[in-house]
Amino acid sequence: MRNKEIVLFYAGCLGLCLPFFLIAGAASTEMLVLCVSEALMLLCAFGLFTAWRYHRLRQLNDQMRKVREGRYQMNPQDYEEGELSILHSEIYKVTVQLRESAEQLQTQQQLLSDSLSDISHQLKTPLTSMMMMVDLMQQPQMEQAQRQEFLRLIAAQLTRMRWLIQSLLKMAKLEARAVQFMPQPTTVRSLINRSLSQAEAEMVRYGVGTVLDCPADFTLTLDENWTAEALGNILRNCAEHAQQGQVRIMCMHNALVDEIVIEDNGEGIDPADLPHLFERFYRGRNAKPDSVGIGLAMSYQIITAQSGTLQVFSQPGRGSRFVIRFVHQIV
Repeated sequence: MRNKEIVLFYAGCLGLCLPFFLIAGAASTEMLVLCVSEALMLLCAFGLFTAWRYHRLRQLNDQMRKVREGRYQMNPQDYEEGELSILHSEIYKVTVQLRESAEQLQTQQQLLSDSLSDISHQLKTPLTSMMMMVDLMQQPQMEQAQRQEFLRLIAAQLTRMRWLIQSLLKMAKLEARAVQFMPQPTTVRSLINRSLSQAEAEMVRYGVGTVLDCPADFTLTLDENWTAEALGNILRNCAEHAQQGQVRIMCMHNALVDEIVIEDNGEGIDPADLPHLFERFYRGRNAKPDSVGIGLAMSYQIITAQSGTLQVFSQPGRGSRFVIRFVHQIV
């Protein structure tokens, strides 16, 4: 009865019934009692129905309050029909969406926290090393040859830091889905040649040869710049683990998928490392001392963002095999 609309409704009903009560009273006392009884029964039935509806509305209101407080549990089952059941269903859908958004936001916050921690760890070591070398170089008794060696080491550390920062920025853009890929028909040979030029320093450093087994007319529709970087990271990884060995690049085409396979005959990957190989900043048991653990993670992000897949198969002592697949689009 705190609802003004209900009070006005009851008052209006009594006002409409009053003339009928007067007419019935003029006819007979029994008729008046009958009319009043029927009116009271109708008003009681309406009151009970209204109380039931308000009870349902209070339940939905309590649910909305819980959602506002961050409690997203709600019973999805409602086998009744009517406007309140439809409203219950819509509130449940909104609750599920809000819960998923909250979980996604929490995951992103944890990812950001982990990223900042990883970046701090990766940058702290070379910065500390360079600060120590700068302090030593300020000593007047240091020999010129040693000073030049420190300068060379500082330059190498700065180059590594620049690459690390650029890679981290690219990873952040990929994870935030802020990269605008520009797919266009590209011959795989030109793509692989571009990737080999990016990994040339590692190939020369570790004395690794390459064998290219790819038809000249093999073409894929993808973003050449980003995909070349993904392949380049894979080639660098193969070169590091196949010293004085060989890397073979093969292209295959069938009715369902296009494949690019990169395999080496190096030391292979420990089976315990395979499930984590594409995780950011993961360094396997056979990783080099200067490895950061970001190249393969970036390759995975680039390829999967273009609706491709990247898998690795390896056996210790028998090399590794990276398989990239792009499923044919059916129009």
